[in-house]
Amino acid sequence: MKIAVVGTGYVGLVTGTCFAETGNHVTCVDINEDKINRMKAGEVPIYEPGLEDLFHRNTEEGRLNFTTSLSEGIKGAKVIFLALPTPPGENGSADLKYILKVAKDLGPLITEYTVIIDKSTVPVGTSELVHQAIAKNVSPDLFDVVSNPEFLREGVAVEDFMKPDRIVVGVDSSEAQAIMDKLYRPFTLNGHPVIFMDIPSAEMTKYAANAMLATKISFMNDIANLCEILGADVNLVRRGIGSDPRIARSMPGS
Repeated sequence: MKIAVVGTGYVGLVTGTCFAETGNHVTCVDINEDKINRMKAGEVPIYEPGLEDLFHRNTEEGRLNFTTSLSEGIKGAKVIFLALPTPPGENGSADLKYILKVAKDLGPLITEYTVIIDKSTVPVGTSELVHQAIAKNVSPDLFDVVSNPEFLREGVAVEDFMKPDRIVVGVDSSEAQAIMDKLYRPFTLNGHPVIFMDIPSAEMTKYAANAMLATKISFMNDIANLCEILGADVNLVRRGIGSDPRIARSMPGS
C-alpha cells in the first residue's frame, strides 16, 4: 500500500519506518528541508533502539522516501498520516494550527478516495475540524478522517509499534475501517486485535490513557514519600500491590 506520513518527528518517523518494514511504500513529508536532506543522505535524526536498522534497510530497498513537497509526498497514497506537533497554546490547550494548515492544503490535492489519519495527540473533536478543513476544497465522498492515536514509549517505540498490545482506531465508515484493518493486519499476529470504535471515543482514549498513567506515577511517588517517613521499602510495596491482577504489574517500577 502507498502511504504518506506528514511530519517526521518522533511519532512520524517511527510510524513511517515501521510501515515500510511490512512492505508498504512510504513517503515522509516535512517542511524542514535540512532534515529531509539529512535523512535522504542516510542520517537518522532521532535515536530509538532498532530504528536505524529498519531505516537503512527500507531506504536502501526503496520503500522509505522523503520529500518537502506535500503534493509529491501524497501522490498515489491510499492513506495519509498526520503526525504533526500540537504544542500547548497560551491558555494551555493544544495548538492545532499545524494540523489544520496541512488539512487545508490537502483538500485541493485529493483526487481519489483517501483515508486521512490523525496520529498526533489531539483533543476530542479534532478529526471533525480536520474533516471540515479538507472538505472546503474537495468532495466529502473522496475522503474519510480516522483517529489512530499512538501509544509509543520512548526507548521501546519500535517494539511497541511492531508488537502492539492494542491498536485503537476511530472510524465512521466501513470503507475506512476495511483499509485500516488491512493496514494493521501484519501487526496483529501477536493476538491483539485492532479495537475499532467511533472517532470521539478514540480521541478520548488517548487522553484517558495519558491521565491514568500520570495518576499511577503520581500515586506511587506519594507512596514512596510515605514509605520513607514510615520506614517501609517502596520497592517491596510496588511488588506487593503489582501482583494483584486488579492492579497489574504495570505499576511504575514493578
